Amino acid sequence: MFRQMFYFTAVVECGSFTGAAERCYISQSAISQQIRTLETELGVKLLRRENRRVSLTAAGEYFYRCSRRILDETEFLRRETCRIGQEGPQNES
Repeated sequence: MFRQMFYFTAVVECGSFTGAAERCYISQSAISQQIRTLETELGVKLLRRENRRVSLTAAGEYFYRCSRRILDETEFLRRETCRIGQEGPQNES
């Protein structure tokens, strides 16, 4: 689900599947499939597809906010772990 959240937030932030595919360096069909799978697993529509543009449903707005927070926290966790690891062995017990 983590990868699906990443792709979903890219679609929302780019405003289209095509833009998200370019940002994520994967095909547009692969991103579309991941979002369809995510919506199927959740049992709700997250996006309204309208003339090559997308908009969020109410469930999509909630899922986007939470996904963005999780992805941001995960990136912070990664950065801090690397920073601490680069400080050297003096901090290890």
